[in-house]
Amino acid sequence: MLVALTAVVAAGLLAGCTESTSAAAPATPHPSATTRAWDHAPGERIVVIGDSITAGHGLTPEQAWPSLLARTERWQLTNFSCDGAGVVAEGDADECASAYPTLVRRAVDERPQVVFIQASSNDLGEDDAVVKSQTDQLVAEVHRLLPEARVVGLSAIWNEQAPPAQLAKISHAMHRAARKDGGTYVDIGDPLRGHADWMQSDDVHPTARGQRAIEASVIESFARDRLRF
Repeated sequence: MLVALTAVVAAGLLAGCTESTSAAAPATPHPSATTRAWDHAPGERIVVIGDSITAGHGLTPEQAWPSLLARTERWQLTNFSCDGAGVVAEGDADECASAYPTLVRRAVDERPQVVFIQASSNDLGEDDAVVKSQTDQLVAEVHRLLPEARVVGLSAIWNEQAPPAQLAKISHAMHRAARKDGGTYVDIGDPLRGHADWMQSDDVHPTARGQRAIEASVIESFARDRLRF
């Protein structure tokens, strides 16, 4: 009888230790609010910081992949993407003439719950160490200005050809910065690769068909990673 009682007590202590360990697991530091699955978040206030591809250059704003996805998911979207902009690179003078940090400051008044930041090919040719450092600073600034917002970093998009080696480093800088500060990073792959007919005549910006392909890749990647806001 004593042996049986001892076994029961020991089992109870073991179960208690296991439960305590699980409860003590560190939580995501930014932010503390309850999350929802990305495809079950209607009405979510979302801003996008990106480049001309994210803005839908050469098309109407409604044809850009963020607008397509927001319409499907019923998000409240504001797209601050800018032609020529990157984390380091400044946007075109006839557009916003700003790099991503300025776009983030413009987004503050929208009080977003989620901030998408897309790594950009516009930073090709910049020093890798500078891109890494400024990407860290950018994500930290988002958390400082918008402490309740969730940050989702996205990989850069290339055309139908194989991307240059530096593009992976640019995307990795976003990956590192987003995850380091408690955000999320999603690799959306190469949705345009092998599809020259999905590119506009400049071979840089996707057509409406290409934007739909990017949207489909984003949806697949969000589902794969079980993204939550």
